[in-house]
Amino acid sequence: MNDPARQPSLHDAIVAFLRERPAGVPAAGIAERFLKLKNPNRNISAAAIAGVLGADRRCFSDANGNWHAGAPASPSMETLFELPWMAVYCLTDPGARRILYCALWEITPSLTCRGSGWCADPRALPIDEYDTLWSAADTTFSRESADALLTAAAAAGEKHIPVFLSAAARGLLGAACAACGDTLTDDTVIARELLTAAGLGVPRPVTLASLEETVIGAEQSGWSARKQGERFAAALLELLRLCTRNGIESRAQLDRCAREDKAPLFAGKEFTYETLLALPARPGVYGFKDRAGGHLYVGKANNLKRRLLSYFCETHESPQKTERLRAQSYGLVTHACGSELECLISEYRLIKKYSPPLNNKIKIAERNGIYRPVSDCIVLLPHAAENKGMSVWFRENQQILLKSFSTPFEADRTLLGELKTFFFTPRLPSAPSDFPEVEIAARWIRRHADALVIVPVSRLSCAEETLDAMRTSWRDMYQRSLPDSAA
Repeated sequence: MNDPARQPSLHDAIVAFLRERPAGVPAAGIAERFLKLKNPNRNISAAAIAGVLGADRRCFSDANGNWHAGAPASPSMETLFELPWMAVYCLTDPGARRILYCALWEITPSLTCRGSGWCADPRALPIDEYDTLWSAADTTFSRESADALLTAAAAAGEKHIPVFLSAAARGLLGAACAACGDTLTDDTVIARELLTAAGLGVPRPVTLASLEETVIGAEQSGWSARKQGERFAAALLELLRLCTRNGIESRAQLDRCAREDKAPLFAGKEFTYETLLALPARPGVYGFKDRAGGHLYVGKANNLKRRLLSYFCETHESPQKTERLRAQSYGLVTHACGSELECLISEYRLIKKYSPPLNNKIKIAERNGIYRPVSDCIVLLPHAAENKGMSVWFRENQQILLKSFSTPFEADRTLLGELKTFFFTPRLPSAPSDFPEVEIAARWIRRHADALVIVPVSRLSCAEETLDAMRTSWRDMYQRSLPDSAA
């Protein structure tokens, strides 16, 4: 396959050329260099270049007929084509209740398939649909391969920005990933947002065919599920180019251009779209409040900014709960956390405290499989604040404790006494909420144990030894986090 993402378009090449020449370039010079016209007539050159660049908002001509290109948003800011976009195409059943097929296509730096396959057995489809959707490149369906694909889709968000055809597809994939014990990234984009940024009309509904008609001008050929994924990726590549020609060259500009489109959703609220843009792109918990100050909904996010922005898009296909949240919310409170585990525990505690009506019930995250307790230990984690650390203390099947501490880690008599009380007494007093907290945290610890720094208190003899182990483990953890030159 050709690699169109690596090859700059004519527009992009001319823009780069003009930016290197801020004094401006005559149309004839551009036509000679890029259109390969020899000794071009001035009027013909002016008309030709106006035809090429006239709709490109990055470019303008001055009174003398010289062409210029505006400077990039920021020299240090990644442009749209430097960002790691990934097309995530989800083929759903007619009722949009489950995902039948999923394809992961890297858009930048090149159009590359990073995984595709069936999430449901295609042999259950009507024979005519099966014949249309099945591809010779597809592998035989199995539950194991489907789960592996969902895990890959969740993992893709760690290094890429997934783009979905619709918010419904994003929601279905998020639910499918959660059922497998994985978490879909909060940092996602819907095709509608790119259509708006490109200055194009947004078809309703946004389907693969309507997206291609809007972006490319015609529906493309090929209806196998795998080919549909490739078509979606190709349409998104062209859409990114159209965004760039419309003057949207960075993620920040992409966010800002949606302000007018989303403004009605914030009417009459204490918070605005700008409030959400100013949030940190880090883990945290959040709560939407009504006008009386009561909590409507409490949630957690690995990326506060992106998670909260996701509530305010694609109003025509949003779940009923999200519509209620938009209509009834008035205030917003957020709290940054240092890790996903801290978010999980904090979310559970806030839901227990406030019983928000839009939180249907407290779910023990990823409750699949046999529960296995975690022995007495301390997990060391980052803190949201500088010069602090966070620790999670586990007393097997009894309690957990979130305990922050200042760094550098110093000897602390108070901390020593707390260690003695929590770990080295016969049994802690219990409350009904203790075990659900323990189970939530223990399941998370089991899944992420290989990447964690854990102090095994069950193998230690006293609080003093535990405190020394905490200090040593934290120092080692801090040293590993430093760049090689700093370490």
